[in-house]
Amino acid sequence: MEEGDFKKAYSSFKKLVVEFPDNAECWFYKAECGNYASGMFGAKADVDEIIDAYKKAMELDPERADYYQAYGLFCISVQKYDEAEKAYCEAAEIDESLSSSLYSEFAIEYFNNVMAQYGEIMEDPKARAPYAKKALQYMLKALDLDAEEAKSLL
Repeated sequence: MEEGDFKKAYSSFKKLVVEFPDNAECWFYKAECGNYASGMFGAKADVDEIIDAYKKAMELDPERADYYQAYGLFCISVQKYDEAEKAYCEAAEIDESLSSSLYSEFAIEYFNNVMAQYGEIMEDPKARAPYAKKALQYMLKALDLDAEEAKSLL
């Protein structure tokens, strides 16, 4: 298999999860390869199948914050923002030492994705407000600041 050939890797991991159904890493890498392959021409990686693989990996090894983080990032890419938010929060609960990084990553990735998806309405401050507010709330969480303290610093 050539380096970067996620379609072939995805096919291989689809077979491996049948052979090793209780191996969380197999499920996780199936999801990751499906995620990367889904953007490639001719790929047959179904979004629901990728979601199911991430969920199975998290079920089998619920202490892996990186599984939740990767799942959250995938959910953002397919505009499942509520599910992404939940996954990032769970990752932050699992590994509190990463919480600042996770919250800020969610804020930035969420806002950038929304801007890319809804660029035309994002020029209107009123239309942009709910998305900017959510992103800002997570940036404040990342910095361990409340709204009043942030205002006083500005």
